[in-house]
Amino acid sequence: MAVAKALDLPLSVAVLVVVLLSIEVSNILPTLPGQLGTFEAAVLGATAGILGQADGPAFALVFHAQQILPQIPLGMIAMADTAVLRNRSKRNS
Repeated sequence: MAVAKALDLPLSVAVLVVVLLSIEVSNILPTLPGQLGTFEAAVLGATAGILGQADGPAFALVFHAQQILPQIPLGMIAMADTAVLRNRSKRNS
């Protein structure tokens, strides 16, 4: 809802529920890491006929980015912590 409002898109709660359900169904399919492509296709399919040619892809990309981008720094922190622990264990052995 926040992404739709931020982009000033006229999407009802029912349409947003269909968007989320279609994303969950598309997550079953084997795909690239991060669900690249299937996520956007699910959003575009759920909003077909409601959003224009520019609004649909913009909503799909921003919605996907707001879900993926917070995971990147957290993953980097976790990887760095693991690397530090691995280096310490090599020095101690």
